[in-house]
Amino acid sequence: MDIDLIGVPMFYGCDREGVELGPDKLRELGLKELLENKGSNVRDKGNVVVPFASPDMKYVRSSKMKYLDEILTTAENLASEVEDSLKRGRLPLVIGGDHSLALGSLAGVAGALGNRHAVIWIDAHTDINTDQTSPSGNVHGMPLAAAMGVGPTVLLSVHGKEKKVLDRNVYVVGARSLDRGEEKLISDSRMTVYRIGDIHSSGMQAVIDDLLRRLRESRISDIHISYDIDSLDKSLVPGTGTPVRNGLKLEESAQLVEAIMDTGLVRSIDFVEYNPKLDKDGRTAESCLYMLDVFAGCLGRQTGRMDIGRTGS
Repeated sequence: MDIDLIGVPMFYGCDREGVELGPDKLRELGLKELLENKGSNVRDKGNVVVPFASPDMKYVRSSKMKYLDEILTTAENLASEVEDSLKRGRLPLVIGGDHSLALGSLAGVAGALGNRHAVIWIDAHTDINTDQTSPSGNVHGMPLAAAMGVGPTVLLSVHGKEKKVLDRNVYVVGARSLDRGEEKLISDSRMTVYRIGDIHSSGMQAVIDDLLRRLRESRISDIHISYDIDSLDKSLVPGTGTPVRNGLKLEESAQLVEAIMDTGLVRSIDFVEYNPKLDKDGRTAESCLYMLDVFAGCLGRQTGRMDIGRTGS
């Protein structure tokens, strides 16, 4: 697989410093070499430009969304990089940084593919708050709602005003920490949410089977995976901003990722929320490398340039 590695060293969306160190730390740990050793051709495009803002600037643009100007600028920069990679037939692998970067990655995907693709959001959280429902004002809890066309216009308009994905093609896996406003949006939308209770009661394979069936029935030809490491149990990832107990085991996560990747439909990937400053005894780094090795193995089995086409909006 031809891969573009794109770093997003940003903490503004979670308002907790350290996560901006994730992209370069993973590079230091051998991410590019890991991907290449599994058979991919990797072009490291470095980090997108993230504007500087001091803490006293976090509410300059909005009283309800922190660091809004800086997040929007970064999202536009990232969207252009992702769209360019896809149009060149390469797979953008976006390394965060916090999950607000998905405002940009999803916008870039929509710019290249239209909005008929599927988004598979592997996360302890659904990230479908808005400026009106968020209890914290942290934008990393809002990008998926914005991509579906829900929320303030300023977030919806990143890299174009059209919806970035249709709600019926959104699948969240591993959710277990939701706010009241998010629960309402789930009930009002056509998105599919596989909660951790579903996985533990039915088993990961049953969830995978249902997910793949829905993708087939919807005739999905392109998939974006957005992988948040807090989907894993907090014992495995102490180095993340919002760890949540009762999460996925590494084996369950690997089973899920392999099943999705082996469809051959994955066109772009986010890997987010690794905070080296919060890690303990290297446990988070080890878990990240374990999962990145899973992604790398699947990508390495796919060869050459991706055949993509804009599917319309």
